[in-house]
Amino acid sequence: MTAEPISRFTFNDFMSLSVVLYNSLGIHPYDLATRTGLSTRWLLTIFLFQVVNLNFVLGLECAFVYISFKNNDNFVESCMVMGYIVFVIVGELKMVTVWLRRDQLNDLMIEMERIFPSTDAESQRQYQVERYLRRGRMFTKGFAGLYLLLIATYNLFVIIQFLVKRYVQEVPGASMAMPYTSVSPWGVHNIWGFCLMYLLQSLAGYTCTAGHASSDILIFAVLIQTIMHYDYLSRRLTELLIQAGRVKDGYQKDLKVLQQLIAYHNQLLGLTEVINRVFGLPLLLNFMSSSLMVCFVGFQMTIGLSLDVVCKLAVLLVAEMAEIYLICYFSDELVNASFSVSDAVYNMNWPDADKRFNKMLIIVAQRAQRPVCLRATVFLDVSMPTMTMVWESQGVLIASNID
Repeated sequence: MTAEPISRFTFNDFMSLSVVLYNSLGIHPYDLATRTGLSTRWLLTIFLFQVVNLNFVLGLECAFVYISFKNNDNFVESCMVMGYIVFVIVGELKMVTVWLRRDQLNDLMIEMERIFPSTDAESQRQYQVERYLRRGRMFTKGFAGLYLLLIATYNLFVIIQFLVKRYVQEVPGASMAMPYTSVSPWGVHNIWGFCLMYLLQSLAGYTCTAGHASSDILIFAVLIQTIMHYDYLSRRLTELLIQAGRVKDGYQKDLKVLQQLIAYHNQLLGLTEVINRVFGLPLLLNFMSSSLMVCFVGFQMTIGLSLDVVCKLAVLLVAEMAEIYLICYFSDELVNASFSVSDAVYNMNWPDADKRFNKMLIIVAQRAQRPVCLRATVFLDVSMPTMTMVWESQGVLIASNID
C-alpha cells in the first residue's frame, strides 16, 4: 500500500489569485509575479488600453452629471452616476498606488518569500501551511466571486431589464440602455455604434472593479501569511524545551534558540511596518470610498426606486461592506496573533530557565504587548472596533438622508 503523497505549497500558491487579477489589468504587481511567463510588452498594451478606456468612460460619466445638473433633470440617475464616478476614481487610484510603490512592494514580496516555510513535509506541518492556505483561499475566492457578481450585475442589468420589458411585460417600444451613462461621442442608434459603446463601458466597469478587488486580495494574501508566522512563533515559544540544568551547556543552547526566535520576532515586526507603508494609502481609500458609496446608495434606496434597481444597489452595498469587514477582520486577526506572542512567553516553561534567559523573555513579552495592526496611513488603526465605528457613522449618514 503506497503512502498518500504530501501536499507541498509555495509562496506563489497564496498570491496566485491577486496576480491573475492584476495580470488581467495588464499589471505585474511585483517582480516575482513575472514568473507567469506572460509577455511584458503584451501586458503593457493591455494596461494602457484599459486605463485609456476607463478614463474615457469616466469623462463621459462626468459629462452626464454636468449636463444633468445644468438642465436640472435626471437627479436620481445623476446620483447613481456620481456613485460610479467615485468607484472608478478609487479603483484607479488603488492601481496607481501599487504601481508607484512597486519597489517597496518588491522588497516586501522578496522578504516574505524568503521567510516562507520550505517545501519539506516537516516544515510545512510545523507552520500548518495547508490550513492557512485553505482559509486564505476561502476568503479571497469568496471576495473575488462577490466582486465578479457585482460587475456582472451592473454590466448585464440593462440587458435583463430590456428582455423582461420586451418579452415578459411586453412593453411596446422597449429599448436597451447603456450600463453606466447615456452620453456618447458617437451615435448609438445603429447596432454597431451601440455595441461598441456598450462593450467599452462594460470593459471599464470590469477594469475599475478588478482594480478594487486585486488590491484587496493582495492585502489579504499578505496578512494571512503574516498571521501564520506569528502563530508559528507563539507555538515555538510555548513548546520550547528548556535545557538549562538538564544537559551540559544547557543555558547556552537555550540562549541560542531564544536569540533565533527574537530575531524572527523582530523580522515580523519590521515586516508589518513595511506592509503598512505599502498598503496604508489603499486602505485609507477603501474607508473613504466605502463611506461615500454607502451614503450615495443609502440615499438612493430611500427615494422610492423600483425593486430591480434596489436589488442592483443592494449588491453594491454588500460588496462595499464586505470589503471593509474583511479588512477589519484580518487586521483584528493580526492584532490577536501578534499579542499571542506575549501569552506564549508566559505559558512556556520559564521557571526552569536561567535568570538571564528569563530577563530576555521579559523584553520579548513587553514588545509583544504592543500588538501590531493595519494602519490606514496615520489616520486610522484598523480592527473590528473600526468596523463598528464605520457602521455607526454610515448608519447616521443614511438616517440623516432619510430625515
